[in-house]
Amino acid sequence: MPSEKELIAHRSVIELHQWIEAVFTGRDGYPSMLEQLLSSFRPSFSMVTIGGQLIGVAEVETLFRHHSAARPHLRIEIDSCETVAETTDSVVCRYRETHYNQQSVQSRWSLAVIDIENGQPFWRYLHETAIAQ
Repeated sequence: MPSEKELIAHRSVIELHQWIEAVFTGRDGYPSMLEQLLSSFRPSFSMVTIGGQLIGVAEVETLFRHHSAARPHLRIEIDSCETVAETTDSVVCRYRETHYNQQSVQSRWSLAVIDIENGQPFWRYLHETAIAQ
């Protein structure tokens, strides 16, 4: 049976990507979802993109603000979410993320370190690896 921290982390994976989809599609209410999204990252958050770039929270914020409402047909699907490790303060999750955008489909495996603080998830690290089509 999953721990409470695991459930919080897994729910965060789903919610975060729902907010990303809302921001990129420009769905009603996306400005508030953008703020929820950005508040989910630690100030020290970093990630390795599918292109192999190491970026921080400032670059992530710029990406989301720059691409708001730029992909109106985007749909993001998350599956195969599992816990790889759990510590007293964090959960490491691996999940598959698939982006559907009109005729384009791109999938990636992602590994996230999510800190749980007073029942709230905060993303510390994300590593994305493209899945060959």
